[in-house]
Amino acid sequence: MKLQEIKNMVLSFPTIMDISDELLLVNELMAISYADLAKDIDALKFIINSLELSHTDSGFMELTKENEGVFMSFYCWLNKINNKINLGLNASVIDSFSLTVDDIKKLMP
Repeated sequence: MKLQEIKNMVLSFPTIMDISDELLLVNELMAISYADLAKDIDALKFIINSLELSHTDSGFMELTKENEGVFMSFYCWLNKINNKINLGLNASVIDSFSLTVDDIKKLMP
């Protein structure tokens, strides 16, 4: 899938997405080559920021042991692309995807 197609999917979803939509977008993004990502930094940042907004609003509450690995992979991937193609993403945006189920249990009384 191309970056613009992923952006169009984001635009078709509600601002606060279902975890299954977040997972779909994350997996599709990670399948794109660095070279193709670098061709449209604005679209890439839009997608990442949309994912971060959704995930920090409620997506993290839907983390399970089964799906947290995808978000941990995405977190590592974001760190790599942020450096490799010089995205200039804020660390807090990237760190939003590093939460685990155990982290959330600790945060919730």
